[in-house]
Amino acid sequence: MERVVTGLMELDKKRYQVYLDEEFAFVLYKGEVRKYKIVVGKPLAQAAYQELVQEVLPKRAKLRAMNLLTKRPYTEKKLRQKLVEGKYPEDIIDIALAYVKSYGYIDDEAYARDYISYHMASESPLRIRQKLMEKGIDGDTINACLEEQDAEAMQKLQLRQIQQLAQKKNHGKKPSDQRESAKVIQYLLRKGYSLSMIKAALSDELLEDLYK
Repeated sequence: MERVVTGLMELDKKRYQVYLDEEFAFVLYKGEVRKYKIVVGKPLAQAAYQELVQEVLPKRAKLRAMNLLTKRPYTEKKLRQKLVEGKYPEDIIDIALAYVKSYGYIDDEAYARDYISYHMASESPLRIRQKLMEKGIDGDTINACLEEQDAEAMQKLQLRQIQQLAQKKNHGKKPSDQRESAKVIQYLLRKGYSLSMIKAALSDELLEDLYK
């Protein structure tokens, strides 16, 4: 069934948004609009439509995904968002993502593992988990990657991070009263550290060593 071209909206100097049967269909370069004889009010030939959605747009989306991945790693969710921003249709995006996944160019588990290794020295596990979930990585994958870390080493890192943050928050001075102590603790809780870990890091003995 032929689809009728119901709109051509200039996206920029080189491209048009194409509307078929009153719905947004895809973005094409102006040369392609001429090549495929896309004219408002006229039907788009079925052969032209099939070539666009089966060859032209999938190839372009794959290349766009590859180009993005050469610049930095992406999770599947974030790469999908970038392609959505590029106004690729959902089914074309699915094809592009399946392509890069088949070559291992996106791997959420590997991404999570690398992210944890890089950020563990400066952020709490809770904060890391939150950020990875925002990037679209599921909780089970994050938990599995966190469990791969050495528990004792992680604990030592957290204790040191808490001590450094507490010192920075209070300008290198020991809290003078309960109110100041409460502010420091609330600050650390917002950073994603548990109360038990904060208490362990800021025990009297550790505080004496920290602020001496």
